[in-house]
Amino acid sequence: QGYEELERQLKEVFKERSNILHQLSKTSKELEGIKVNLQSLKNDEVSAKNDVQKLLELGQKQREEMRSLQEAFQKQLNEAAEKAEKQQATINFLKTEMERKSKMIRDLQNENKSLKTKLLSGNKLCGIHAEESKKIQAQLKELRYGKKDLIFKAQQLTDLEQKLAVAKDELEKAALDKESQLKALKETVQLCLSSVLHSQPPARNLIPAKPAEKLTTPVAKGSK
Repeated sequence: QGYEELERQLKEVFKERSNILHQLSKTSKELEGIKVNLQSLKNDEVSAKNDVQKLLELGQKQREEMRSLQEAFQKQLNEAAEKAEKQQATINFLKTEMERKSKMIRDLQNENKSLKTKLLSGNKLCGIHAEESKKIQAQLKELRYGKKDLIFKAQQLTDLEQKLAVAKDELEKAALDKESQLKALKETVQLCLSSVLHSQPPARNLIPAKPAEKLTTPVAKGSK
């Protein structure tokens, strides 16, 4: 019984040993797989490091390119802003010029209307002045004729004054009486007025030549 028990225990031991060996073999395989996996992971890690390094280098390059692009874009933005500012200034200037020219056009239109009104008024005034000018010319013509007539009558009056002086001398020499002198003077004045109005030379033979008394002082003044 002791031997059988020992044999049974040995079998169990061998069985456990076989199980342990089997597990060890299995574990060894798992370890081998783990080693392979670790190596693969190491390789992957190296590759990942290389990829990370490449990515870092690419990122640095991209950052530099982005910086360069950003600078170029900023430069373009500044140029665009400067152009926009210049264009805005040009637009403001053109707007101001348009407003100024529009105001000038309105002023010219108003001035044109005013000039049209003044022209119409001037045309009316010209018509009125033309009529007045015609009247004035006619009046000047009449005045010229009147001036000639006045000159002619002034000459006649001069001649009459001379004739009156001669008549006075004759009257004084003739020594007419007072009534005859008054009558002669009236006839002489009528003759002078008639001669002036009708432009006819006076007749000297109408003055009476018969002798009479000498004129007194009042009669002499009246004859003058």
